[in-house]
Amino acid sequence: MSSNSVTIAKMISLNESAPISLPADFLETLKPKDGASSAVMILAPSTKIIRIIPSKSDKVIKVSIEIGELSPDFLQELGVVFMRSKIKTLYSTGLCFTQETCLYEGYVDKSDLKEVTEDNLKTELQNIKGVSKVLLEELGV
Repeated sequence: MSSNSVTIAKMISLNESAPISLPADFLETLKPKDGASSAVMILAPSTKIIRIIPSKSDKVIKVSIEIGELSPDFLQELGVVFMRSKIKTLYSTGLCFTQETCLYEGYVDKSDLKEVTEDNLKTELQNIKGVSKVLLEELGV
């Protein structure tokens, strides 16, 4: 990547029989300075944008929250739960409205779950006003 460039690009073929590989300059740019070598890859089907986000460990927790009735304080209360638990999100969708419901999805590095267990985190998230369902899904390499 030249010093006058903001992005790195490569054309690829979207073909099942031809796996996509990342060039060395992509990998070098993605790797954190601490030498970790894992990342979570996220596809948002509505935008067709793929994100590859480096993580500190080889496990990430996908936090899915279904909101029955959205309260004005939802995002603030969610932030308080994450701050109290010392959890930083790798990526968040923010609030997404589908035909049936309102959803929030976020991804957190499992190594950040030092102050809280997954069960306690799920309980705290379920206690936020308006939340109807919480799923925590572990993704691993």
